[in-house]
Amino acid sequence: MTEGRIIGLISGKGGVGKTTLTVNLGIGLKQLGNEVTLVDADFSASNLGVYLGRYDHPVKIQKVLHNEAEVENAIFRHPTGVKAITSSNEINQVEPNTERLREVLTTAAKDSDYVLVDCPPGLDQTVESIIQACDELLIVTMPTQTAGINAAQIIEKCKELHKPILGTILNKVENNPEKELVEREVEMMTESHILGKVPYDSEMKESLFENTPLSLYNPLSEASLEIEKLAHNLAGEKYEPPKFSKFKRGLRKIKKNISR
Repeated sequence: MTEGRIIGLISGKGGVGKTTLTVNLGIGLKQLGNEVTLVDADFSASNLGVYLGRYDHPVKIQKVLHNEAEVENAIFRHPTGVKAITSSNEINQVEPNTERLREVLTTAAKDSDYVLVDCPPGLDQTVESIIQACDELLIVTMPTQTAGINAAQIIEKCKELHKPILGTILNKVENNPEKELVEREVEMMTESHILGKVPYDSEMKESLFENTPLSLYNPLSEASLEIEKLAHNLAGEKYEPPKFSKFKRGLRKIKKNISR
């Protein structure tokens, strides 16, 4: 049994905001006093380093998987406080041998309370091996028909592999029932419970441009607060929303409009 929890964040399709959620949830758990390691296992579209502010570390996860480096050499401390293992963007590295992945994750878990694994979308053999290497799974989806169907498929695969599912996170929610599935519909479609609903936030793109995760770029944004609440939920701690957050958001918006 490893010391830290190895949790894979997985989705049936790309574009649901899984990497963003991995980074910001990791920071939220770190702010609660936990030691957190983020691992980029999305080899074909590795963006974890980009979402950490285009942070580049010379030893990528592929080197470890190919027995060219030790796990400890691939782990680095990011300025946000979280630790991370990033992945290579080189085209010849998109399909590494994943036999050592479990070893990588358990080694990271020895010095972490949480190891959050950014998993690739889809249902191929590589995805299956990554699911197998995790202890628990968080499903990330959006309130759309296609995303819901894909989430249901990935949940079915996790159940086949006897992997515990912590629940589903609905991301990029616009609260428009005329254009989106409502929470109950997603729960029925996926046969899982909704752990959190993260609203769509235009500042997410701004934070990426500024090379700063949203939870640090604007801690009082609705999306940041929902992710913070999710971190508390995951850690089993009571969440107390900050006072006057709506008023402060309005003030921030006014200041931004004036400065333009």
